[in-house]
Amino acid sequence: MALFTARRLRAAAVAGILGSLLLGAAPATASAAAAPTLSSSGLAATVRGFEVTATTTVTATSPTVVAKFGVCVRGADRSNFDFVKAQNVTVGTSGYTQTATQTLPAGSYSYWTCAYYNGAWLTLDSAKPFVVSSTPTVDGPDIVSMPKGDLPGWKQVFSDDFTTNAAAGTFGDVYKNKFSTYHGFADSYNGGTYNRNILSANNGVLDMFLHKENGRPQVAAPAPIVTTPWAGQTYGKFSVRFKSEALSGYKTAWLLWPDSNNWSEGEIDFPEGGLKGTMWAFNHCVGNPSKNCSWVDTQTTYTSWHTLSLEWTPTRVTYLLDGQVVGNDTKNIPSSPMHWVLQTETTSANAITQDGHLQIDWISVYTYSPGTTGTAVPTSGSTAPVTTTSGAAQIETASAWKRLG
Repeated sequence: MALFTARRLRAAAVAGILGSLLLGAAPATASAAAAPTLSSSGLAATVRGFEVTATTTVTATSPTVVAKFGVCVRGADRSNFDFVKAQNVTVGTSGYTQTATQTLPAGSYSYWTCAYYNGAWLTLDSAKPFVVSSTPTVDGPDIVSMPKGDLPGWKQVFSDDFTTNAAAGTFGDVYKNKFSTYHGFADSYNGGTYNRNILSANNGVLDMFLHKENGRPQVAAPAPIVTTPWAGQTYGKFSVRFKSEALSGYKTAWLLWPDSNNWSEGEIDFPEGGLKGTMWAFNHCVGNPSKNCSWVDTQTTYTSWHTLSLEWTPTRVTYLLDGQVVGNDTKNIPSSPMHWVLQTETTSANAITQDGHLQIDWISVYTYSPGTTGTAVPTSGSTAPVTTTSGAAQIETASAWKRLG
């Protein structure tokens, strides 16, 4: 729809009045007030990853009902990406502020304040640009030290940097108020046994000693307790800094799993992959979780320290590695409560030829809170090269089922 500026609308009104006077129309009476004039201020857009939040404030010279107003957006090809607008609101001299958020594909955009008033679209200010990068930096190139406090859009509800030492065999007692753990049953492939006693904490690092006892691989799956054991949340950000030795036969399948244990509600894995290979991400299709609706091969191995984050909002699932977005899914979004499990297990007991260690420096969990401005400032470090892959549903041959204990 063509946009008409407020100036053109006012010019048309003036022309109409002059025409009436030339035709001998009676002059306006003192009781007939002039039509209110709309104006805007505070137009701004904040880009965070693929998520963009835009705000504007509209005022009127006298109280009037505006059918629609907000922020209009056009892509480089003039495609329409308008934000959700306020509708049928009374605008006066004190102003009415409209803020909206949406997920946009990578590209260059222009945006401005627009209003539908008196049967016409008005442009209330000059257009401004913003850019959504194909590999945007969200938390900085790398979070080296554990963030303490909220981040923009996220409220921190759990953190642990393992400053309390716990010898092997005591982790379940020392950290009983912070972590639940699988214990005493077979892992997903029936190749190993979950055993909380292989966990220990020393000098600020959680250690998983992956090894065989009596010929049986021992694995572990700690789960942060945010509220109560095995109770999760709907939407959130889940961050961890870790590294591992390259161990054949062992893998991670660190995942968000439905509180209901109903797999059809979804499953999100990151990182998933053999410890001798590279880290992948999988978003299982809601309603048909034996397939994946998106996946990513980061082409990054486990053997150096990396900071990983999984962001889950009502409109997207985003994977971040060392501060860089490596994958983004806006179509297959779980909406049921899920909890986070750092599930570490076997791929094939026959492939295990050595013992070794996976180490975790710190863990942090956040709830989704769009209005939070943030108090934590992460530090910066190195980046890692990545390749993103996504597309139609795919059978995940590496993992077909996850168990809870």
